[in-house]
Amino acid sequence: MSRAGDIWDEVGAGVLRRRYAWLDQNIVLILTDEGLVVVDSRSNHVDADELLGDIALVSRAPIRYLVNTHFHWDHTFGNARFATAAILGHTRCREVMIADGERTLTELASAEWIPPDKRGFFSDVTITPPTVTFDDSIDLHLGDRDIRLWHPGLGHTDSDIVVLIDDIVVAGDLVEEGAPPSFGDSFPRAWVETLGLLAETISGTVVPGHGDIVDKAFVLTQRDEIAAAIAHLEDGDQTSPYPDAVDVVIAARLAVSTPRGADDGDPAAVVASS
Repeated sequence: MSRAGDIWDEVGAGVLRRRYAWLDQNIVLILTDEGLVVVDSRSNHVDADELLGDIALVSRAPIRYLVNTHFHWDHTFGNARFATAAILGHTRCREVMIADGERTLTELASAEWIPPDKRGFFSDVTITPPTVTFDDSIDLHLGDRDIRLWHPGLGHTDSDIVVLIDDIVVAGDLVEEGAPPSFGDSFPRAWVETLGLLAETISGTVVPGHGDIVDKAFVLTQRDEIAAAIAHLEDGDQTSPYPDAVDVVIAARLAVSTPRGADDGDPAAVVASS
């Protein structure tokens, strides 16, 4: 257990966070009397095997559920290694993985920014989308543990969910610490609203998808920074908190994404780039 204590941080009673150097990514493990819940599976089968080894240092209980916080490859491409678990995610997480997963694998296998010793891993990944999906929320009741999975709105993608347990929010990439958020598949205007709504639920610890543990104040600051970047791009009356390269991506997404609540009133009509 000493080794487990070295690599897992207990952010709440029976809620552990492992921060991996590769992509500065957080994985969360929830311990219950009826088995384990894992949040996100990492980026490929090799990384997932490392995660499973790290979980075994803590518990040999069965993994009941794997939660995908959104469809991006670094959170889902290890899914196949969790064959005995039910995989939960937003409806769009499943749809995008099925539609675009193989293309993304091909791109990753030749991407120059991927370390050479990792590129070959992607040729052996089996795309494994969520097997249980939902659009708004779903509750898990495992012994005396109540866990809510909730889609608070459009933001980093159109498939983001957060995990609510006790006073802990596992936020996925709706919240990122240590670097600007990733806007490539985002809905910037809606993201501002979504973070405001999310902040209303926060009374304790927030585990972002990447980076260090944060709190409600950080989430509100990220909301305000995104709003400032939008104002800078649209009106020029504020200084953007982000580098020019990030602002370019935000501008592109403002041009193609329609936030929830637009005139057509139909979330299915949202244009998503993935």
